[in-house]
Amino acid sequence: MIPVITYVVIQIPYLVLGSLLLESFFSIPGIGGMTVEAVKNSDFPVLKAMTTVISIVYILTNILTDILYHLVDPRMRLGQEG
Repeated sequence: MIPVITYVVIQIPYLVLGSLLLESFFSIPGIGGMTVEAVKNSDFPVLKAMTTVISIVYILTNILTDILYHLVDPRMRLGQEG
């Protein structure tokens, strides 16, 4: 089960990138389209906000992954290095 969890977590950045491209190509209003327009218009406050939101989602996903690892295999300890 651990390889499945790892694979799903690795795919999350691709999911975000896919939403950016999909909304841009098909003119779907959303966060991805707004981010692409902010890049085109050099709208730095929007870019800072989107970078922060994407970073927070990525960090929370990694924390959730560690928790799921612990639930799937109790031998793994949270915060274990190496």
